[in-house]
Amino acid sequence: MAAAITAATSGLKVLIVEKEPRFGGSTARSGGWLWIPGTSLAKVQGIHETPDEGRAYLRHEAGDSYNAERVDAFLEQGPRAVDFFTSNTEVQFDMPLVFPDYHAEAPGGKQGGRSMVARPYDGRKLGAHVRDLAPALPELTVFGMMLGSGKEIVHFMRVTRSLASAWYVAKRLTRHFLDVARHGRGMTLTNGNALAGRLAASAFKLGVPLWLNAPAKSLIIEDGAVRGAVVQR
Repeated sequence: MAAAITAATSGLKVLIVEKEPRFGGSTARSGGWLWIPGTSLAKVQGIHETPDEGRAYLRHEAGDSYNAERVDAFLEQGPRAVDFFTSNTEVQFDMPLVFPDYHAEAPGGKQGGRSMVARPYDGRKLGAHVRDLAPALPELTVFGMMLGSGKEIVHFMRVTRSLASAWYVAKRLTRHFLDVARHGRGMTLTNGNALAGRLAASAFKLGVPLWLNAPAKSLIIEDGAVRGAVVQR
């Protein structure tokens, strides 16, 4: 979907084909977090770093699999991609001030400024398409309700020890059950579900069609390059 949005914004005619009956894939079931050093989101929080720091961390983490050309491309284009999507599409992120790298003590590791999560999204903005969005994993929900990261989880953990948290949880659950009664599912999309929903909404706004239950059966190859695909629909 990110590629489709980029291509459509550049004036190309785009079609998304999905073999499954619902869209979103593993992204819709994921945490929805991205790890990209040197973004504008980090700079707004006063976190500035050079590409060499991210390069050092990736070199340490990747070991013998380190690919200098790919890493350099990622460090250069990653922040530009974030700016493109946050400026031109429905895709928005939140970046906690402190969210450490997995190995923050490693060379080039940081205590924050690299990890961002898709901002919660109102599923009603997808219209009828929300029914086709793959749900979050049941193991990651409470009564079928997706929880956001950070402060929301804290409220649920403190629900029996804080009146403010109890009130927050009561409102959140009430809103969720009303959405399920009206729409058949919760409408507050979080984490990977929010990322998939935001990408899809952006593609639909650009007029990009989405075919479900449409597996690609073969590729059309001419002169050693892929020129198309045979899709079953």
